[in-house]
Amino acid sequence: MPLQPVSDTFVTTDRLTHHYVQWGTHGTPIICAHGLTANAFCFQAIAEELARDHRVFAYDLRGRGRSDRPEHGYSVPIHAADMAAFIDALELEQPVIIGHSLGALISLYFAAHYPTRLSKLVLLDGGAPLPWQKIEDQPAWLNAAVSRLGVAVPSYQEYIERLKAAPFLGPYWNEYVDIYFENDVAIQSDGSVISRSYREGILEEGQHADEAKPEEQWDHVTVPTLILRAGQELFAPDDQLLSETAAATMQQAIKDNQFMNFPTLNHYTLLFNVEPEPIAAISAFIS
Repeated sequence: MPLQPVSDTFVTTDRLTHHYVQWGTHGTPIICAHGLTANAFCFQAIAEELARDHRVFAYDLRGRGRSDRPEHGYSVPIHAADMAAFIDALELEQPVIIGHSLGALISLYFAAHYPTRLSKLVLLDGGAPLPWQKIEDQPAWLNAAVSRLGVAVPSYQEYIERLKAAPFLGPYWNEYVDIYFENDVAIQSDGSVISRSYREGILEEGQHADEAKPEEQWDHVTVPTLILRAGQELFAPDDQLLSETAAATMQQAIKDNQFMNFPTLNHYTLLFNVEPEPIAAISAFIS
């Protein structure tokens, strides 16, 4: 049975109110930042392993999950400032920072601009320039993730069945994917469900994607860094978020790093304990 969080609550910073969950009650704190259309519970499987010896905190980014959704103000620098405020509000000392996808870009930016505020950095399938130049060129799997936002589906069962039709999710479905999507939706009065992610904020995020400038952040990372890449294609050849070339460039630029590639895991399954090796690698690196 999945490990229950010791806390599932809210914290108000000097910027906004975040929903967050915590697993584990002692040890070095770990902060987890999720991807573009995700929520804190995508880290359930990783947290179960790390919570044995650490306090693991995963929070909903602004405009996602149950956190505040300002009408405007969505970019990687803004998210990084939110992360700093979140750490301050919880009075955490030099946590390990883990970021997936967009969360990896946020975590990288945080490490470069707040270098004394963390002890280690883990980048999960992200942290490099996006492999497309225009929004219309982004991969089909990302279009699918964004297209579900703001669209009501008659029932949760139908919502899940649509997701299970995706070749990069359905064959790998497990209890951790269930937990993630149970926390992805709000149930409306007529029984229909709709994603909690704020569509307009996420579209604004895309308009400010160039503010992340990951290639400018790499040289400024001063803490030990673990980079994990998901090598499996999702819909089409070479549609991974982190290319082999980009991963190699990151390894050359970030001073103190370890790298692992997982050719049979994709951008999503890297998180959900479909194979045990990524979580074992994270645990070993942090310990």
